[in-house]
Amino acid sequence: MTDTHDAAAGHGADGERIVPAFLTVDDEPDINWILGRLIARRGFPVHHALCAQEAIDLSHHTPYRAVFVDAKLPDMSGLVLIKHLRNLLGDPFVVLISGYFFADDPAVDQALQSGLIQGFVAKPFLHAEILALIDRIAAIWTD
Repeated sequence: MTDTHDAAAGHGADGERIVPAFLTVDDEPDINWILGRLIARRGFPVHHALCAQEAIDLSHHTPYRAVFVDAKLPDMSGLVLIKHLRNLLGDPFVVLISGYFFADDPAVDQALQSGLIQGFVAKPFLHAEILALIDRIAAIWTD
């Protein structure tokens, strides 16, 4: 099996630069749409899923390097989905988004402290907040 993706370097097996892909997972199509627009504005490819199972299915075919996940999905909690995605994807940068949890919620704090997630955004969010996170992710990839 040929490794076509070097996570640290962002290069394929042939040395060609690979642009890391994002995945957004939210049961609200408008949230996926705006996240996608903001991610694309920074030049990254992005795919969307409306439920956990769709995200899992997509992750079998694409090595996403960053994932925005809603905390409350119709078929699974976002935190449980993130554990599944980590098993499939390794160590993507994960941002939990929620209109239910707040940044000081114990579940969010525990997820941040344990490294399950690297960021949290409460809904409604500001575009600048999402763009700053995308820039933070991109900076990590270029180091």
